[in-house]
Amino acid sequence: MNRSPASIMTTALMVVILALTSLTMAVARGHTYVAGEVVICTGYGVTTISVDENGDPTGPVQLCPDMVLAMMSALDTPAPSVSRPEGSTEVIALAAIVSAHGLTAPAPRARAPPFLG
Repeated sequence: MNRSPASIMTTALMVVILALTSLTMAVARGHTYVAGEVVICTGYGVTTISVDENGDPTGPVQLCPDMVLAMMSALDTPAPSVSRPEGSTEVIALAAIVSAHGLTAPAPRARAPPFLG
């Protein structure tokens, strides 16, 4: 089976990309959880720094690899188009309400508690 150099290079490139992305996901899963955020007002504006439980900065925020694909698919969804319905409108008059005649409600009757004895 003779393979062309382009096929060999493409395969090698895909293997390297797969290895690097799997390492990135492993680092993101093992990333330190953020215990809080510190908001600092600097000369350039407001800056938010993520800190751990000891108050040490945790570094840049990494996206959870399990939810990144869901976020990317949400960005691919086109925005809904909202428009006014076409056509004419007309007012529909309701018929008069006819009162229904029926039996009168039964009169409430009080009774004593049950006799145990």
